[in-house]
Amino acid sequence: MIIKNPYVTEKVTGMIDSNNSMEFIVDIKANKSQIKKELEGLYGVDVVSVRTMVTPHGQKKAIVKLAGERSANELATRLGLL
Repeated sequence: MIIKNPYVTEKVTGMIDSNNSMEFIVDIKANKSQIKKELEGLYGVDVVSVRTMVTPHGQKKAIVKLAGERSANELATRLGLL
């Protein structure tokens, strides 16, 4: 399992509305193409881009930009984040 859980902060909720992006905590060994493929398979969304970073706590975060005007908002609602 590459995707561990969605990462939600006040900043991320703003990104959902303004940038159509979401953040997820992912496996530390996962690469961008694996993350994209799993998100598209799990949630049925189109991923435009994936940016990753490792936090000071040793976790890997993926910032995922979704295609479509309301995709991030719809996905966040489905996941119970909004």
